[in-house]
Amino acid sequence: MLKSFSWPDFLLAASVFSLFWFLVIGLLFYRKEVFGLLSGSKADAEPLPHGWQNEVDEFVENSSTDDLMGKSALDDGVALVSAEDFSFVDKTEQLGLVADVQEEVKSICSILEKEDGGKEYFLSLFALVKGKYPAVASSPALSAINAFIREHVPFFLSEEELDSLWV
Repeated sequence: MLKSFSWPDFLLAASVFSLFWFLVIGLLFYRKEVFGLLSGSKADAEPLPHGWQNEVDEFVENSSTDDLMGKSALDDGVALVSAEDFSFVDKTEQLGLVADVQEEVKSICSILEKEDGGKEYFLSLFALVKGKYPAVASSPALSAINAFIREHVPFFLSEEELDSLWV
């Protein structure tokens, strides 16, 4: 049955059905525009305003849009800090400082063993270390350094004596 249709017959039928389809759609949904086009009159649609015209409202950023959802929350563990409340510290510098002080304490302890020195001799030698590393007094690793000193000296040092070492 399809052998009896030729390509020109198929294209003619497709064109007629397509034209009919577009006429029906045009009359149903675009009635004003189609009759305006057929009558030759211009459509009454006014053009959209452009950015350079006065009728366009300016976009104003309004804080009331934030109130709809509320203010954004910070992530867990995040806090806003002022510039005066923080500083950057070079951890390698701090670790190097602690290691240097520990080496100085070890050398003082070896001198004490060789010369059979006491607490007064240690305090006099330690004054040199305190003068060489004044930043240790305000270091967060001061308690670790004091514990290191307590372990390595051949005599007992109280907490008051350890604290007075750095004053």
